[in-house]
Amino acid sequence: MDRDQSIPVIDDQAKVTVYDQTIKKTKAKSINLFFTMIDKMNEALAWIAGAAVVLLMLLIVFNAIKRMFSDPFAGTVEIATWLGAISGIFALGYAQLHKSHVFIDLLINKFPEMVSKIIHTLVNIVSALFFLVAGWLIFQHGLNMMGSGVVSETLRIPFYPIVQLCSFGFIGIVLAIIKETIFIWKE
Repeated sequence: MDRDQSIPVIDDQAKVTVYDQTIKKTKAKSINLFFTMIDKMNEALAWIAGAAVVLLMLLIVFNAIKRMFSDPFAGTVEIATWLGAISGIFALGYAQLHKSHVFIDLLINKFPEMVSKIIHTLVNIVSALFFLVAGWLIFQHGLNMMGSGVVSETLRIPFYPIVQLCSFGFIGIVLAIIKETIFIWKE
């Protein structure tokens, strides 16, 4: 047996092809991990939003029953407002992932596919920037509330942590918009 026949020879093109395939697989795994993290984060936020809705319902029912026998629970309006904010903001990213928001595509569908992708991407960029700024400003507002010692009117408890936590809901929707934008161009 010849020495040349026993040792496989791999040319440079084959090495490059194998390397490219390895890089593509690594990128695909990291992007899939990124997408999975976005999905899990928004799912967890949605569960918290759902729990806030259930707590809101229980609070209102408890308060209505309590009114029949005595004075209503003090601070119901404050707590209901906080739970409503949490339920609305924490559900944003999950709703974006599942296309539950209003999306007016009547005009966009009339354009060629490339133009539609560009318009959709531009709208997503503007939306992501808006929610990023909103989340940052809400977090800053919570820091200002913490620094000035603001407390709720009836219960007299500081509620800046709730305000700051609401910024996570905006992070969730920004990540969901980024995922959607990547998928626009993968199609």
